[in-house]
Amino acid sequence: MTRSNVGQSTAADPRVVPILIRAAEVRVVEGPDVGLALRIDGPVCSVGTGDLCDLRLTDRSVSRDHLRLSLSEHGVSLRDDGSRNGTWIGDVRVAQATITASTRVRIGSTTLALTLDARPSEVAASTSGRFGGALGTAPVMRVVFALLQRAAPTELTVLLEGESGVGKEVLARAVHAASPRAKGPFVTVDCGAIPAHLVESELFGHTRGSFTGATTDRSGLFAEADGGTIFLDEVGELPLEMQPKLLRVLEQREVRPVGANRSRPVDVRVVAATNRQLSGAVSRGEFREDLMYRLAVVKVTVPPLRDRREDVAVLAKSFLAAATGDERAELPPAILDMLVAYAWPGNVRELRNVVQRFAALGLTDRESLLGAPDAPAGPGLATPELTELPYHEARQVVLDRFDRGYLEAVLARAGGVVIKAAEQSGIARASFYRMLERLGMKAK
Repeated sequence: MTRSNVGQSTAADPRVVPILIRAAEVRVVEGPDVGLALRIDGPVCSVGTGDLCDLRLTDRSVSRDHLRLSLSEHGVSLRDDGSRNGTWIGDVRVAQATITASTRVRIGSTTLALTLDARPSEVAASTSGRFGGALGTAPVMRVVFALLQRAAPTELTVLLEGESGVGKEVLARAVHAASPRAKGPFVTVDCGAIPAHLVESELFGHTRGSFTGATTDRSGLFAEADGGTIFLDEVGELPLEMQPKLLRVLEQREVRPVGANRSRPVDVRVVAATNRQLSGAVSRGEFREDLMYRLAVVKVTVPPLRDRREDVAVLAKSFLAAATGDERAELPPAILDMLVAYAWPGNVRELRNVVQRFAALGLTDRESLLGAPDAPAGPGLATPELTELPYHEARQVVLDRFDRGYLEAVLARAGGVVIKAAEQSGIARASFYRMLERLGMKAK
């Protein structure tokens, strides 16, 4: 999904070409928003009650980020984004489906009529499968690249949303490198790793004696990024009490160090990233709505690797070349097939670690390369590749692996019957389906 004020014209930009997608119209035919309609002519469209959804509904039985529609040349891929009340086609609840003919979809108390164009149309995509250090030949990634190529030369604030490990920092660095600020500093801030009581000092600096332990003046990370770009990673983890202060900095372009009497001007371009949907955090009172809008001037959702499996081989080859120093190095076909079939809960970062493990150790069996899905908890989980990650990302990878192993085991015991497996595990059926969808698993 992309949202911005950046122009869509491709005529003057030789780096951008049109690609074919089969556009569609979605119209509300039942529910509180009858008559509301949207033409979908970009690669991804979001539907829900969230403020940043492309089709925003008022139906309270619809989730903020309920449904995602991805366009291709051949039809529309529909995916429920973990909604409360589910997505239904007729009497069938669907987590994911490919729609090749006009149909009706029910979400909450709302019925949507989805009408596909008879013929494919064009959307702007990059001519290259690379943007800076980011690789992606899948159409949805080339559309992301095209938008960021157009946004990079501007001063617009960019918000990158996506799961951990999809490459948001790589894209942020590419935006900086393609901007007029490329010769300036690029400063990364992990908002989730800074203790709450030190966030203001880390970001904006402090004066000597302003608090216990402040033995010298400190300029702060915004001042360090002056003339360049500051990358606010995991901005959704920023403490609520700090958010108004960040908003003021974004609006006034000046900072006031802790203990200082005067503000100091800063000249920075802001790129932010989060593995959370900020619209959902707003609804839970965890994130300020005005700050979300200020960050999302150019909003890009980076798709998970499981949604662009055609990129697995390209990325794996690149990682193998980097690990071996041999541009001609190739993965054995059986290993490559294994990698393409895997759901990649850790996304591109996990793929890189797996390829590095293969290159260093020559491992070829699934358990050694990808990890035992039902590995027991304990110190052995702190494997070398996990310790390379920030704590909260490593923890999520471990939890996803445990969930996958657990679900596979209970489904096997229940003969593949989801209802029975959910009852045996004590998990609500809707939650069980959402877990399967999140992990890219399918009930047999």
